Amino acid sequence: MGTLPASVRLALWATAAWNGQALGASVIERSFPDVDDVSGDLDRLQLWGELGERVMPCALPHPGHAQSVPQGSTSLMAETLDAGECAYVPMIGGALVPLIEPYGPEQDQGWRAELRAFDCSPTPTHRIEMLTGSSIERRLQSEIASATAELVDIDLVPWQRSSERDEAAGHLSGAFGLPAGMPARLARTIWSAATVSTAAEAALDHDPIVGASAHSQRHEVLRRLMIECDQVLADATNLAALTMAGVVPDR
Repeated sequence: MGTLPASVRLALWATAAWNGQALGASVIERSFPDVDDVSGDLDRLQLWGELGERVMPCALPHPGHAQSVPQGSTSLMAETLDAGECAYVPMIGGALVPLIEPYGPEQDQGWRAELRAFDCSPTPTHRIEMLTGSSIERRLQSEIASATAELVDIDLVPWQRSSERDEAAGHLSGAFGLPAGMPARLARTIWSAATVSTAAEAALDHDPIVGASAHSQRHEVLRRLMIECDQVLADATNLAALTMAGVVPDR
């Protein structure tokens, strides 16, 4: 779909609603602005808020890099890896995995999402609480600079098509709405990490004509960049959620 991961928006808008910064009835609409039909375990959002949850973090794992997924069943892990994302509540323990797919005839396709709920263990947030907006932003800048240097070293420009990064930004900007009152630095980092991750994924789908060695190196660099950007995106989202909930100060 080329937009922010649904779990990023869900984490931020659910947190905003639970802390009186958004209407609870608007969470699904705000979290899935470009989806035609959303179904599944939607009642969990109200239930968790009533039970005292005030923050909803997210995880954006990749195969081999799934440490951020809450501890739970093998089904939770499998569904989360398949979707590439989940949102969860740390105090009670529970997760929502959005499964998004197209439907309808090829010439007139729409999008639908199903939210699947899973039980999981409570998840401490102390690692996120120790982060700062500046440290997350520096990590992103370092990863981009490192990947760019590596691609230049193998005689490949970072984005094989000059428009790839611009296209990624364009896909994101149309539906980028975030809750008001978010820390500005974190909002900027979320934007940048999501844009570069989307561009790296697009570049992986458009292989240039190069030798086998350069092809392998390029694939490894772009995949690592995408994974790191997604981790930065999750960290920035989660720190923003903790800040909106008053768990940590804006720093």
